[in-house]
Amino acid sequence: MQIYQPARGVGPAQKDYSYMILDDVGVEIGKGGLIFRMMKKTFEDRPLNIEMIMESHPTARDTLYGALEACAERIKAQNGGVPARLYTRCGVADQERYAYFTGMGFDGQDGVELFVRPLREGDSALNCYQPTGCQSVDADLHTRARREMFLRRLSDLGDEMHAEEWLLDQMQNPVFMAKVVMYDQEFVGALLMTGSPKEAILHMVGVEPKWRSRGVATGLIEEAMMQLYRQQIPYLVLRAQRRNKRMMRLMKRCEFQWIRTEELLLGRDL
Repeated sequence: MQIYQPARGVGPAQKDYSYMILDDVGVEIGKGGLIFRMMKKTFEDRPLNIEMIMESHPTARDTLYGALEACAERIKAQNGGVPARLYTRCGVADQERYAYFTGMGFDGQDGVELFVRPLREGDSALNCYQPTGCQSVDADLHTRARREMFLRRLSDLGDEMHAEEWLLDQMQNPVFMAKVVMYDQEFVGALLMTGSPKEAILHMVGVEPKWRSRGVATGLIEEAMMQLYRQQIPYLVLRAQRRNKRMMRLMKRCEFQWIRTEELLLGRDL
């Protein structure tokens, strides 16, 4: 059995954080990699999030896991030893993967949760307004630089890192809303929503830490629901990470209905 770092990364993981395993006759029997992000504005207690991608034959599983675990510790050290969360994705029905990782000390306390908010007559008007001095406006997406800046702001608040081309595609949907909240020249928060006549998807709503608990996110969601009601869109859909307690509270406050856990995020603290 041979373990090595490939010339190219495994999936979205960079090559320096990827490993492959070959058996004695040169057949690939395992591969994995790590993706990491610093998310101070989303997870203040454990801002370094390290995702483990791992596919392996049982005979190579422990070897591959050991290499990836050591690599995760190295990533933590490279980032000043900040508290980290190491996790891996697991299908809800994937009992074998669940058993392996929980046996390695991972817990099942996190997951990707699906929420739905049916639109109703009361959504035709705002009930929550932005703080005094703040203004909600359509994001300026007319140039590539401005689209990239908008995506960077979303990513900084906790969204996935999307390419500008992805946003251009989303802008072609029948339903599209990109909002920013500003206090004079200060960026306060943002929202991105897209969708079809059947349902809209709330991709991201986020607020800068100093402006939280002042109704900014609730006001943005109400603006989105008001637009959807006028367009006669029946549902607003959101997927959120269970560990994001702030988002869980927002979903309850805005009367979203929990539908199901779509994916487990098995993890442990580093």
